[in-house]
Amino acid sequence: MIKKINKRNIFSSIRLRQILNDIKRRPIDAASDIGMNLNILNLILNGKKEIDSSFVKKAVSVWPIKISDFVNPYYYENSNFKIMKKKDSIKTSRTMQRGGNDYYEYQDTVMERNAPFKPEWIRVLHYVKNNNAKDLKLKWNKGHLLHQFTYFVGEINFYYKDRNVKKVIKMNTGDSVYISPYVPHTFATRNKDLKSFIIAITFADKINTEIQNELVTLDIKNLNKNLFSSKDKNIKKISFIKYDNAILKIKNNKIITRGLAKSNIVPNSSFSEIILKDKSSQEIIDPYHRYIYLLSKNGSIKIDKSTKNMKEGDTVYLKPFTSHKLLKKDSKFLIMSVEGNLNLQVREQLSKIGGKNLKRILYENSQWF
Repeated sequence: MIKKINKRNIFSSIRLRQILNDIKRRPIDAASDIGMNLNILNLILNGKKEIDSSFVKKAVSVWPIKISDFVNPYYYENSNFKIMKKKDSIKTSRTMQRGGNDYYEYQDTVMERNAPFKPEWIRVLHYVKNNNAKDLKLKWNKGHLLHQFTYFVGEINFYYKDRNVKKVIKMNTGDSVYISPYVPHTFATRNKDLKSFIIAITFADKINTEIQNELVTLDIKNLNKNLFSSKDKNIKKISFIKYDNAILKIKNNKIITRGLAKSNIVPNSSFSEIILKDKSSQEIIDPYHRYIYLLSKNGSIKIDKSTKNMKEGDTVYLKPFTSHKLLKKDSKFLIMSVEGNLNLQVREQLSKIGGKNLKRILYENSQWF
């Protein structure tokens, strides 16, 4: 096993042995292919010499492999969780203008580079006196690839286009909506003091950059012919749940879960509001990426064996299989769970390959043929 990995190097030999195994190359064969001294190649394989860009360029020009195969997974620091305090979110504040007028104030909430979501706190700065979806002062976006779950705080109008027809839904605190990719939409506030805001959790589900990059290599005509059908036109692109109509689940009179907006486009993602009527919830450990926003004045969360105190507006990101427990009586949390690359199909295949082979899956370090 390679014992030393330079975390500061973008490229790493961590996958090189697996690459050579897959294309059935011994080190002597590989060295011959790319015109490299065998001793230098062995130093790379043993982690004693780092891979540079010239090696990667040569390798991908000779072998049927990708540049991303060499990217060092240890380049970034890794942690099971990340916390962003409200005071730090405020530091990221920036006002977006539309049509020459202030339209939104954006603030970052917790984000992690390996997480599928990019959640924002957004204060709506455009005030309206009516509910006219055709109001010319509204500034629409074009929609985006990321899916979006939105939680509303205050009096906000949500506008969207359905088959090019402009529509509006009057939203209030606790209401929620799911917005499908590429649905044009906008928001305006009915509050004169401009105190209304949304928590907009945009996230990639199954269509990530790897999928995009593979689609680019395929024939568009064949994709349209074989992948899309007319029945897909009837799929509901917007779904919403008003606060009073949300389904409540009460467990042991201690935990109240209010189901928020959902969609069969992203069936493995969940969006909910949780209120603790006792001092703690049960421990949770599962394969989902989790985003947590504290809605109440105070709250706490126990992550692994460490307890983190939170204040309103603080946010937490948790990696899959991270043990956690919500704490503090009468605290209220907004929670988003998203299935990442470790979907059910992948987890089932891993389990069948077996735990004894996990180290080889993570880090193949020997020649098998």
